[in-house]
Amino acid sequence: MGGRSAVAPAIAIWVGLCAGPSLSTAAIFVWVGVVVALSALAMRAGPRFATVLLCVACFGSASARGAAQSQRWRRAEADLVLDLGARWVRGVVVDHPWLESGEPAAIVQVLAAERAPRLSGTRVRLWLPVGAEIEWGDRVEALAALEAPAARRVPGGFDAEAAAHAQGVLAQGRALALRRISPPAGVARATVVRWRRGIEEIFRRRLSAQAREIVTPLVIGDRSGVSAGLTGSFQASGLTHLLALSGLHVVWMAGVARGLVALLGGGVVARACAGAACAVLYLGIAGPLPSLVRAAGAEWLLAWARARDRAIDPAQALAAVAAFTLAIAPGWAQDLGFQLSCAATLGLVTIGAGGGRPLGAGSRLTAGVWRSMLPTLAAQATALPLLIARFHALPWTTLGGNLLAVPICELLLAAAWLGALLEALAPGAAAFAFGACEALSMALRWVVTRAAAAPVALWPTGHGAALPWLAGAGAAALAWSLAGPRAIEARSRPSPARWWARLLGGFAIALTLLLAAATRPSRPSADRWWVVVLDVGQGDAIALGFADGWWLVDSGPASARTDAGRLALLPFFRWLGVRRLGTVVLTHAHLDHTGGAAALLSSMAAGRLVLRGGMRAPPGLSPAIVRFAAAGDTLRACSPAIVVRWPPAGSRARDENAISMALEVGEGASHVLLAADVDSTIEASLGVRDVALLKVAHHGAGASSGASALAALRPQFAAISCGRHNPFGHPDAGALERLTRAGASVHRTDREGTLWFEIGPRGIRQIDWRSSPSLDSPTALAPAPAAGRTLAGAPARW
Repeated sequence: MGGRSAVAPAIAIWVGLCAGPSLSTAAIFVWVGVVVALSALAMRAGPRFATVLLCVACFGSASARGAAQSQRWRRAEADLVLDLGARWVRGVVVDHPWLESGEPAAIVQVLAAERAPRLSGTRVRLWLPVGAEIEWGDRVEALAALEAPAARRVPGGFDAEAAAHAQGVLAQGRALALRRISPPAGVARATVVRWRRGIEEIFRRRLSAQAREIVTPLVIGDRSGVSAGLTGSFQASGLTHLLALSGLHVVWMAGVARGLVALLGGGVVARACAGAACAVLYLGIAGPLPSLVRAAGAEWLLAWARARDRAIDPAQALAAVAAFTLAIAPGWAQDLGFQLSCAATLGLVTIGAGGGRPLGAGSRLTAGVWRSMLPTLAAQATALPLLIARFHALPWTTLGGNLLAVPICELLLAAAWLGALLEALAPGAAAFAFGACEALSMALRWVVTRAAAAPVALWPTGHGAALPWLAGAGAAALAWSLAGPRAIEARSRPSPARWWARLLGGFAIALTLLLAAATRPSRPSADRWWVVVLDVGQGDAIALGFADGWWLVDSGPASARTDAGRLALLPFFRWLGVRRLGTVVLTHAHLDHTGGAAALLSSMAAGRLVLRGGMRAPPGLSPAIVRFAAAGDTLRACSPAIVVRWPPAGSRARDENAISMALEVGEGASHVLLAADVDSTIEASLGVRDVALLKVAHHGAGASSGASALAALRPQFAAISCGRHNPFGHPDAGALERLTRAGASVHRTDREGTLWFEIGPRGIRQIDWRSSPSLDSPTALAPAPAAGRTLAGAPARW
């Protein structure tokens, strides 16, 4: 373990696993041969050359493994595509089922699957029947309709497929029937499973729902019961890491254990063993969460070093644990939690350790303030590239939020564990501890919500690649320069290279922040505009991009567990770099069109909110920005104009859909009808003809898109916004047939994800946002086609 010999191989393994999925079968065999040859050469080469050969061999073997796993998954996914029916699946539960949401979910290692032999050996996530009593280690048999997780469906949004693959999960589905096929026995069930369920039951009995919402994920990692609003507040404040079990939790518990053993007179070895045992216990109770496994591995390595009275370099320990962990679970190379855990820890052990030394001679006040802020600054510096690349935003309130939230979080963790322990030993004796949990959880909620409520708490940075690379270069330079050399005598005289690296690294981070603050939002050129039908599930949300800013028509659905505003709209606008919307229009008062507005408008300013007469604005908005509109009103006078075509002023109806606001956008041959949820009778009465794009009314319901209306509209493109597997049967087969007969090129969000159209003076085309290198680069539009034909030279559709 001399020097930092594990760092370079760990980096090589990580990069190789990330690059592997793009390799072909032939490349796998080539790399296997290269790795064997390099290993043989390394046995005979000198130390330096052998190190280089070893790193290349690690990269090659990791690439081959990543490619082999990816190809195996693609073959297994073919079984899912060919057969969409329910099938019997037999397997082993490989983690604690999450129960807090009331809808249990578990990950099952497949042993055998009906009509899908290639699923054997893969993992699937199953949503279980309410009240299902299965635990980690049980063998189960389930009748489930499986499907592959969806790839990213909204620009900047959550990629369910990548997240599932990082966890080794190939498919997901709902278990229609479930039975346990092995007896409830074993050491795991008798210990960690029982303890975990006991802790959950204690919290359920002794804590309020508001306190349990924070305490349960903080202690055992089950975040399924956290509401969409609180999840959004943690994300907006940059404090989500507090609910992710990692080093904070393991270090705290191991420190308590070592302290107790020391009070009992235990020596160095006994204290080291106590810390390692606590890491094992926490890992058993919480389950194999990636960030927690990394923290537990670091604790085991530290315990080994202390027991043998050996010093260990923190960066070396981090690299060794990361390399060993990725060798066992290669998918975690792409897991965001594991990436952020390693990045933040790297910042703490390098920048955090080295950044405090130069201020040692300053005033006590200055040094104290600096050292209190340094851990957060160090962790944020090394996590910055990931935050920009994955979230397209900077949480500028994180520094102040961490200074308040971390001490509260540590006290809350101590009170919760103390309360669980006392309640288990003497029921009723932990009232004071649970009272402290209530107060501390309220304090933590207040800090999180106040930090999230700050203006543009998550500052959008856009989706360009330059900022993450610049931040990564700066973080790497700072980490290398502040870690310092291993030789003690060299630490007092840093080499000129390290001083230059420190200077350039700090400059790169500062330049990243400056450029992020000044990022210009993505917009079309002056002679064209964009219509983006966002995939928000069973609901509507249409973004309109103009050269002078962005509008939003409707905001998608919201419920206790999901919120389109936080999950789709805010990530999309952060991906674009948008910090302010020109106008938000809510067409009618149904929740599938207005649900996401509260979350959106609480995090992003809007110049104007336009409602149909009789509607109520979301709470907390200034009345000064609210406007009401009716048929004939012009919402935007400049080109492209936006005119309200329905409903007439003063309209009242039993059915809210009948008086939803229909908008005509643009003029001439390149105009668009956004039909909200009106029926075909109203569509035919609007007087709109020959549209380039029709946003199909009411998610493609049978009462929409009548033949007489389509005869007048003659749409070139038709966009249907509907949810996957929605219970309403949208879109209706008859509506689809009528649209096709009318000559429209029909596109659906449930199958294609977000639909992006560009409209200009010469026509309309569809943009493939998944592969477009830059949305700001204008491209010549082909002439507008006749109805029912696509544009010559238009990008291929996905």
